[in-house]
Amino acid sequence: MTTQSPAGTTDPTAASSPRLPGLPWWQAGALGVGAAVAANLLIFGAGHLAGASMTHPDPADPGAIVDVTAGGVAIASVVPLAIGFLAAVGLSLLWTGFLRTAQITGTVLALLSTASPALLLDTDAPTRVALSLMHIALAPAVWFSLGAVRKRALARTGS
Repeated sequence: MTTQSPAGTTDPTAASSPRLPGLPWWQAGALGVGAAVAANLLIFGAGHLAGASMTHPDPADPGAIVDVTAGGVAIASVVPLAIGFLAAVGLSLLWTGFLRTAQITGTVLALLSTASPALLLDTDAPTRVALSLMHIALAPAVWFSLGAVRKRALARTGS
């Protein structure tokens, strides 16, 4: 069976290789991490524009002050999201249903982690708001990236 392209040419591979919904795990992961980093860097910049000091006391060294930097924001966005995403995808090889569990758990954890900067940091309000929004920005990255992998996995199994 062949199909015709819009230009009128015949494409013999179109019928034999249907396009699966969702994304391959590596594309979903890269897009999720990239989107989270981009969103958090935008929030970081907006925080500076709003007058946030982007500093807070160092919990490990009382009396010391930590500067929040763009590099620190990028690393703090990439590391937990990438580790959690890879762990979820790896565990989904044992049980496809784990992707939904990870989707819910990861999103809830990202939202709950907002309490740390919002309630526990002794800093100015604009910095607390900016850092809290950065935690919130991870929630859709987790939800949609794992959702794309889940959609592809379910299409493969026919569920």
